[in-house]
Amino acid sequence: MDVQQLEETWALRAGAREARLVAAPHVPAALSLLGIVRPGDRLVAFADDFADAFAHGFVGCDVVLVDPPSVAAFTAASEDFDASFDAEGPHLWWFVNSIGGFGLRVPELRALGRAAREAHALLVVDNTVASAFGCNPLRLGAVLSLEALDRVCAGKAPRKLVAASMARSQLKRHRMDAAAACAHALLEGRGLAKLDLPAGEAGVLERGLDSLDTRMQAHFDHARALAEYLAANEMVRNVRYPGLSSHPDHAVATGILEHGFGPAVEFDLIERSADDLFDTLPGEFRTSPAGGATTRLSAPRGKQGSAIRLFAGTDDPLQVAATLDNALRK
Repeated sequence: MDVQQLEETWALRAGAREARLVAAPHVPAALSLLGIVRPGDRLVAFADDFADAFAHGFVGCDVVLVDPPSVAAFTAASEDFDASFDAEGPHLWWFVNSIGGFGLRVPELRALGRAAREAHALLVVDNTVASAFGCNPLRLGAVLSLEALDRVCAGKAPRKLVAASMARSQLKRHRMDAAAACAHALLEGRGLAKLDLPAGEAGVLERGLDSLDTRMQAHFDHARALAEYLAANEMVRNVRYPGLSSHPDHAVATGILEHGFGPAVEFDLIERSADDLFDTLPGEFRTSPAGGATTRLSAPRGKQGSAIRLFAGTDDPLQVAATLDNALRK
């Protein structure tokens, strides 16, 4: 497939009007490169993982970071801004993750979508963790869904790619979605050149799309098994996984997420640092490519903190649990 065919395939999968592939290290960088958030706009974001990217990547914009990712928080941060769905602007943007931030929060995207329209805001969703397999933000009220493609490419992409999917502005019974129409007009007005994707990179993405459902189901199922193991483990505490009834967004997640509750689990160590745990684990748990077959661990609060974030791979969760158990006991 060439780039246009890949974009058409992705748009079909995402239920989008159109899709663009962008070479960018992460979703906030891709949003900046699209150029649709312009000087004079306000960008309200729940961006726990990418606070620095929002602080420095949108020059001339009024960037407001909120926490928690609730309708009340986004509405309060937007009350004094006179936004418009006219292509000339100014525009109000709301940015949130389908799953994201510390604690793997799952916001009520339907409620945010309705509130965004009332506030004349354009809702953008980072769908990287949930993926197009696990969530459809465009169907829930977003005008733009962005997803880093590391997991789609099974960790084999030679460079970082992000897919940007635009919502359809034509609704049922010939009704128009003014927010989606505005976002589409902004993107069309940019006249962005197509991404130059060599045949080898295009092939990696094409093969990844062909096997995506099977691999992602394995990621989701293995994450659930590991979350249940960790929740019963006396050597850790505060296990955070949307599929556990103890998670604050569990009820919301059951209505937002599909095929499970995502590939990620977080937990806290008891009287140990993340760096200490990493020293007792096989190196591949830290060095395996993002989105690859091997379960990957990181420290969302830094190596000296006690928080661990785990992204399940397609490797055997029983073996992963045994390896974790040995490391936790050392």
